[in-house]
Amino acid sequence: MKKHTLSAVLLSLMFSLTTSASENPSLDEQLRSYLQREYFSLNVLIQSEGRFSFEDDAFQGGRTFDPANARVSLRGNLDGGFFYRVFIDAAPRPALLDAFVGYRLNEAFSVSVGAMKPRQTLDFIPNPGEHNFVDRATMTGLLVGSREIGVSATGNIGDLFYYAGLFNGNGLNSNSNNKFYGIGRLQYTLHDLLPGHIQLAVSGSHGDSEGARSGSRGPLLRGQRTIVGTDMEVESGRMYFAAEYLRGALETVDLPDTDEVISGYYVTGGFRATNKTMVFTRWQSWSYEEIKTQESKLTLGANVDFTDVVTAVLNFDTYIPDEGDNQYGASFILQVQF
Repeated sequence: MKKHTLSAVLLSLMFSLTTSASENPSLDEQLRSYLQREYFSLNVLIQSEGRFSFEDDAFQGGRTFDPANARVSLRGNLDGGFFYRVFIDAAPRPALLDAFVGYRLNEAFSVSVGAMKPRQTLDFIPNPGEHNFVDRATMTGLLVGSREIGVSATGNIGDLFYYAGLFNGNGLNSNSNNKFYGIGRLQYTLHDLLPGHIQLAVSGSHGDSEGARSGSRGPLLRGQRTIVGTDMEVESGRMYFAAEYLRGALETVDLPDTDEVISGYYVTGGFRATNKTMVFTRWQSWSYEEIKTQESKLTLGANVDFTDVVTAVLNFDTYIPDEGDNQYGASFILQVQF
């Protein structure tokens, strides 16, 4: 009888503990449950960044700490198929990122109007909190803008994804020359060739963008720009692979009589070492055709998920110019995203 009584007590205790755990969700789960609803969802990304050049120089910012991002997003779905988003960043200074209203007919078609992030290249599509490295690929910054104002359409037709947009072509500014800038992307996903998926895509953009800057740190434009690219992403088990090529023909202020052609590529490999740790390596190279420069960079990195919302990213970079000495540096990001 005593054995049966003891067993009953132990079973009751185990049931109580299990019930208690299920009735007391984690702090991360509680946070999401309060802030994220279909009609009103608040998301936050806070990133603190540190950089260290191995020489006493300005490589990748020298030796410094920065508040890389302090972003707050409000979004939601409304009756009638409408949706909205307002997205701001308070670091290093207050700035508007997104402000658009949209309508979704079905999975195959939705349209957005306002300030938004174009879905042009594989390197720029993930938000900073989901990117594999501290920095985007250099060629992306030279050719692709992070935000535009205009109208875009997007949708999924089976395994085919499409994106098409018409924009001012001047970042988050009004149209400076009454001419538009078109951006497009076609992407197809294969699910049957291996466990996981293979994603293949082509992208392109064209327009007269006199007075605008190419990308975030490219040359100033005096007229038209045409950018084409292709990319590939593979995720299978613990393995990750990505590659992208971009080529831009630009009418620049620096070269009044000819086009500058900037082209480049990157190749990324990744491996999930543990459930919470992923290691990456990326080789990238980019060139200017007219001024005849070729530069490369090797990055080794690790991403560690401490919790569902706290992550650290650590990178070691080697910059390899055509001429001159190599440069070396390290950087890290500690972030909270929910």
